[in-house]
Amino acid sequence: MANAMLAYLGKPASSLLTLPPFESWKFQRTVTDDLPEIRIHYVSARNRFSFICDDDEMIDTIFIEADNLDRDLSDIPFSFSRNDVLSCFGAPSRSGAARSDPFLGEFGPWDRFDEAHHSIHIEYQPHADQIRRVTLMRADAVP
Repeated sequence: MANAMLAYLGKPASSLLTLPPFESWKFQRTVTDDLPEIRIHYVSARNRFSFICDDDEMIDTIFIEADNLDRDLSDIPFSFSRNDVLSCFGAPSRSGAARSDPFLGEFGPWDRFDEAHHSIHIEYQPHADQIRRVTLMRADAVP
């Protein structure tokens, strides 16, 4: 699942930005340089899609939101319940309960599935049993 997007992990940002449908999307590029490692963020707010690169512009994390306009970006249907996800992926490597942060708001429960070269993190809606966000990460970018 999510194989098409997983292929971009470790690739240059330009490899994603120059192909359909991304070439027609508007991205805002920002650089975070006040942390130990420089991070370059590309955000397409309208499309609810973003990714983070290292200082060499190599993609290490991709975020796909449930309201994404192009649902083909993820092989994982956002209508999946947590049980559907677990049926597809098996037992998660890590999981977390729903929580509320006073500054960031509510977060639903989540499951992470670690593989040798990548991880797939699935966050569910806080008050509905369906996917809110799919995050794809290179193994060396997993927190």
